[in-house]
Amino acid sequence: MNAQPIANNMTKPPALEELLRAWGLRTAPFTADEKSPAIYPAESHREALNLLESTAALRGVMLLTGAPGSGKSTLLKTWMRGLEPKRHLPLLITQSSLSASGVLEILLAKLGERPRFKRSASLLLLEKHLADIDPLTLVLILDDAQNYPAAALEEIRMLLGLGGRMRSAFALILAGDEYLLGSLRLSVQRALFTRISATAVLAPLARHDIAPYLNWQVSRAGLERDILEAAAIDLLAEASQGNPRTLNLLAQAAWLGAARSGATTIHPDHIQRALGQVPASIAKATGA
Repeated sequence: MNAQPIANNMTKPPALEELLRAWGLRTAPFTADEKSPAIYPAESHREALNLLESTAALRGVMLLTGAPGSGKSTLLKTWMRGLEPKRHLPLLITQSSLSASGVLEILLAKLGERPRFKRSASLLLLEKHLADIDPLTLVLILDDAQNYPAAALEEIRMLLGLGGRMRSAFALILAGDEYLLGSLRLSVQRALFTRISATAVLAPLARHDIAPYLNWQVSRAGLERDILEAAAIDLLAEASQGNPRTLNLLAQAAWLGAARSGATTIHPDHIQRALGQVPASIAKATGA
């Protein structure tokens, strides 16, 4: 006896493009937009941008710290795109597990140079390259800097002295979590710690910034109207604790739920459902 196929009575959910059209949106809200990067002008973000500008101009060493999801990487990538190419050459390194030799190798590779077998030869090559591009300033940015081995950070510190000039060979931005500054105070990193010229901490969004931030995100997606009820915003603010990444994940999940149900506004019940979908909100609520 042949088995009969089971009829599939499940209704296929509408595609994302259909949801966007129904809401009059150009792109999905609460997502990063690579084509038009922008930063919401929260106070701590504005202060960080000012310090980034001065650090690049003066070839200083800066720490940019904040909790995961606070917007460090987004801020840095947006700032990098706005740097004057005739004055600055920004290089971002995200491989935080690099060894001391690996740091030098990847730096040369990103500059278009082929690393040499001997460290001394690689150092001479890097020194020559930096001299050749002068007065262009290399701006080296290390993301997740709290994960770099001590030997790798010490190598970077020594590279700052290449050329024997009065000022550093390049500007250095270290981005990491809220424990980065404390770890650099340890004796093994004291030499690098004493070179830090500026620190900036990306704070969570203030309560009065939550609604404007959400509306800003919706506007970037192409819709000029309020789509969240006041009670829904209150729930988002409480659940996210002002963390931009968690806020975006929750708001996006709630929007998808609202759009799929045929609603044109995000209600508190949409937020409640989203809370069960986003692990970061659960962790914040439980203190995990």
